This record gives sequence, structure tokens and C-alpha cells, in this order.
Amino acid sequence: MKLTITIGLILVVAGALAQPQGRIAGGEDAVPGQLPYQASLAVGGSYNCGAVIIGQRYALTALTCVCSDGKDTPWPAVLFAVTVGSVDLYTGGKQIRVEEITINPNYSTLKTGIALLRLQEDVPFSATVAPIALSRVTPPLGAQVEVSGWGRTSESEVNMHRTLQIGAAEVMAPRTCALAKTEEVQSDQVLCLGHGRRQGICTGDIGGPAVFEGQLVGLGAQMLGECGGMLPERFVSIAANYDWIQQQLQ
Repeated sequence: MKLTITIGLILVVAGALAQPQGRIAGGEDAVPGQLPYQASLAVGGSYNCGAVIIGQRYALTALTCVCSDGKDTPWPAVLFAVTVGSVDLYTGGKQIRVEEITINPNYSTLKTGIALLRLQEDVPFSATVAPIALSRVTPPLGAQVEVSGWGRTSESEVNMHRTLQIGAAEVMAPRTCALAKTEEVQSDQVLCLGHGRRQGICTGDIGGPAVFEGQLVGLGAQMLGECGGMLPERFVSIAANYDWIQQQLQ
């Protein structure tokens, strides 16, 4: 009976977390090896979020991808797996189970939290799989940043986009994102990225990378409007979490 209840609980949790967090609106198809650090995160076997490879055994994602609203602890690591080495969401690449999830307690809301995923086995580095360096500093205002993910390209799209999408965004002042939401958020934790209409991240792109000059500067965290709208999006700042990440990797 206890086993049955446990299995049932895992299925319920997996179903809840598997609701995608969107796709890059107005993006272009990526080709194998173009974004070797990009990974997909699945919960209970279903795609949930993006993730980023930062080491032989480690990946990063957004806290909302592994934790329910109102909770300060992640769901069991056994529920999660990352897939690396493929731009196709449904085929190819290698899937690796998550062994441990560690969250940085230094966040003001669930939407600005970051999670470090320790994997059960080494990531097989190759021409199509490689880690990305972390940025110590926030990109300057106006800088053009590359974002990517398998999320939907519009609100009306039913499924995730099969091919990894690449899009562009522009660094904006943190207050621009603060004005779009009433909740209080520490501005140093947020990388605010703006974009044109019919561009930007959508639901399944949460946890995915924002890259500037070959370094990871942010993780998709929160849409402030509808997919492809004019409002900017919040990304978790890597610079604000840099020291903590390095401490966990030692």
C-alpha cells in the first residue's frame, strides 16, 4: 500500500511540474553543435524546462522548474533528467538522470531563484556537447543577448517546438522589469531583457540560457506578458549568483 501511494504521489508531482514553464517567439532553428551547452529538462519523462550545461556533472536551471510556488525545497531529484546533444526535443542526444538538486537560498521570490543540478554520470563532451563559461558581470545596457529554447512560439500553439530556437534580446534597466510587475524583487538578482513584438521567450523557455560574448549571463525566469508581446522578461542574473555557483562546484 505504501509503495502504491508513493508511486501515485510521484505521478501527481510529475504531472504538475510537467506543465511547460514556453518557446522562443520569432526565433530561428538551431543546428547541431551551434549551442552545445543547451540541455532540456524533463520531469516524469515529460519536457518541462530548459537547462544549461556548466560542467562535467553539473547543469543550471531556474528554481521554478524544480520547485512549486510557496515551497523552499525542490521536488525529489529522481523525478528529473536532462538531455544533451540534440536540437530535436523528441529524438537524439543522451539523457542523464539528476542525482541532486541544490538551490541558492539567496532569492527574493521563486521567480528569481536558481537551481544547480548534479547529474548521476558525466556529460559526454563532444562537438555537439560542451559546457559554457559563467559571466562574473552583467552585460551593459543595450547589449544584444542570445536566448534559446524549445518553448512555444505563440500563446495559441499547443505543443512545444520540436527544433531548438535561437532568438535575440536586449539588456534593459532592471526597473523596466520591476514596473511590469507589482511583486517586490531584488533588482540585482534580475537580468531584464527586452525584445520586439512577436519575439522573446514563451512558456517552455524558462530555465534556458541567455548568452553574451560566449558566456552565460542569465537563465529564463519569468514572462511579464503574453508570448510575443511588448513587455520584457526576467532572467535570473548569473553574475548575482556567480560566487555561490563556484562554491558548489568546488
